[in-house]
Amino acid sequence: MDKNKPVSVGDILKKLITTTPLGKVMEQARVWEHWPEIAGESLAPHGRPAGVKERQLRVEVEDSVWMSRFSYQKWDIIRRINRLAGHELVSDIFFTLMDENAGDAPGPGTRRRRKKGGDTGE
Repeated sequence: MDKNKPVSVGDILKKLITTTPLGKVMEQARVWEHWPEIAGESLAPHGRPAGVKERQLRVEVEDSVWMSRFSYQKWDIIRRINRLAGHELVSDIFFTLMDENAGDAPGPGTRRRRKKGGDTGE
């Protein structure tokens, strides 16, 4: 390959995704970005991805009822994630209950508060 030949940013990013730890994190972040499609419109508002480690996705869910519903859809969710990635990015999902004392902003590495009764969150 000619060292003076220009390389597109897209080609550089594709190489970073496949060759660096940062690329792996970027690829995993697509789970957050596409969560409503992956989990489905009915499940997505009641749970969220919390992290991926050793191909295991951790999903935080609102309560035990939603945990049961997510568990029922587990293999479909894994299949959608891997189809989106184009390879086996996730091989298992571990469901946990959301932490009631966490912040409200959803997204990678963040948690939101589960509200009960008259709790104003303050």
